[in-house]
This record gives sequence, structure tokens and C-alpha cells, in this order.
Amino acid sequence: MQTARAVEALLRDLGSRLRRGEAAEAARSSHTGRLVTGLGPIDALLGGGFPRGRLCEIAGHPSSGRTSLALSLLAQTTRAGETCALVDGADGFDPSSANAAGVVLEQVLWARAPGWSEALRSTEQLLEAPGFGLVLLDLTLDPRLSRASRMHTPPATWTRLARAAAGSDSALVVLSLARNTGTAAEIVLEMRTTRASFRGSPALLEELETEARLVRHRTAPVERSVRIRLRSPHSSTA
Repeated sequence: MQTARAVEALLRDLGSRLRRGEAAEAARSSHTGRLVTGLGPIDALLGGGFPRGRLCEIAGHPSSGRTSLALSLLAQTTRAGETCALVDGADGFDPSSANAAGVVLEQVLWARAPGWSEALRSTEQLLEAPGFGLVLLDLTLDPRLSRASRMHTPPATWTRLARAAAGSDSALVVLSLARNTGTAAEIVLEMRTTRASFRGSPALLEELETEARLVRHRTAPVERSVRIRLRSPHSSTA
């Protein structure tokens, strides 16, 4: 009886300050469940964007549209007021191109990792830190280094990163030259150039026509694709 009266008194005292407890999944639903890229055909192909709490991958060779898609995702997420982290394992991030693409640089934590293993460790640590809407991991290294690193990256590493993403409110998106994440990924997009336009001297990439093919999706049909046009923000890589 005394315990019941104490609880009733506490509830009266707290009044409007009392909030119902939420499970972690319910709390996460207060945010949009997916991060849009701002490219309508891509977002439709993905089922609304890249999902929070999941590991996804964008694979493609240089000038395939991979980087332009990532910058569009980064721009949309930062303009929505969210903080993002970029783990730059390829040392290829160009702030001026990102700014031209609409990325709010003040909302981006740029981590320059010296190698593949350091990039993977940094990513896992960032996923354990709250507050990031998007964690972008760029592993588009020199093809020879990339191939050697993939051979020495056990599948358990990607499984661990997928679990870390699942325990967070972040979407984890990996950029790669060729598919790395295996069955740990929720979604995998492969990008392929169908046409490229250059201008100026020296010639700079102006516009890409690229095909985005959905090669893995846990909850939707795969082997579907869309073609989009992407303009390069004064950069020779896309």
C-alpha cells in the first residue's frame, strides 16, 4: 500500500513532465526511416531511399556516377539538418565539389583514414556514437590495393558493421569500386556509365548518363535498373 501511494504521489508531482518509455525501435521511428538522395528514380528504386539502421553499398568504377550519387545523398541529409560522418579511406573527398553539390559542410565530420583497416575501425566507432544520420564509408582505393584489402577482409567484419548500424539511428553507406559487403548488406547498387560529356581544356567531366542497377535488396525484387543524368560539380570524377 505504501509503495502504491508513493507511486501515485510521484505521478502527480511529475504531471506533464512524465513521458512514456519507448523501445529503441519506436524511438528511431520519430526520424524519417529512410534518407533520400533527391534523385527521384533512384529513391523509387530503393523503396524510398537508404534505410536507417542498415548497411548499404554503392559500387562502381570512376566516372560511373557513384560519387555524384553519394554527394547528392550527403547534400539532402545535411540540408535536412542532420549531422553526417564521412570516413575517407580513399583520400578522395573534395570539399569544394561537395559544397558545389549542395552539401552543408558544417554538418559533416570528415575522418581521413590512412588505410582500409583503419577506415573500417573508424566506421564502427562512429556508429557507436549517437547523433549521425548518415555514416558514409569511402573505400574506392587504388584497384590493386582495394583487391588485396578485400581478400583480407573476412565476412565477419561486414556482419559486425551491419550489427553496429542496426544498433544505431544511422544509415551506413559504403562506396566501393566493386562489391565488397556480400550478404551483410541490405541494399547494393551497381553504377555503370552509359554516356559521358566533357568540356573545356583540359577536358572536364560535365554530365553523365548512368545506369543504377539494384543487385541486392532484402525486401524487394532485384535486377531492376534506372537510368539517370548527373551533372558533375566542377570535378573530373563522379
